[in-house]
Amino acid sequence: MTDYLFGCKNLYFSRIHPFDFEKSELKEYKQLVELGKEIIQEIGLQSFCGSIVEHQYRVAIWSSMISLEFGEPNRDEILEICGTETILSACLEKIEENEINELTPEIIENKKSWVEKIKKQYNND
Repeated sequence: MTDYLFGCKNLYFSRIHPFDFEKSELKEYKQLVELGKEIIQEIGLQSFCGSIVEHQYRVAIWSSMISLEFGEPNRDEILEICGTETILSACLEKIEENEINELTPEIIENKKSWVEKIKKQYNND
């Protein structure tokens, strides 16, 4: 997880946001997503989702996005660290929160579109 946290930090300082899809082909972006997927495979989705409580360097947003996009949580699976909320709702809540730094209109639109796609995907399961 240390490499993952440093990866989030490096992308933050490089001004690469999870929903800046124009940059999703960059090596650094791809590496972080792949690392997140590997960590989910190694330690499990529940353990990986523990990082959605991190407040620095958009770790929570990256982790939430990777969890929902690639972790394939059950729609009703409770997030163990909170005990009452589902992984789906906890991750969506993190993504939908307003960020401290203002995002470009394009990234905001990308984020909204992605959230809509995920909500449809999980409502159709």
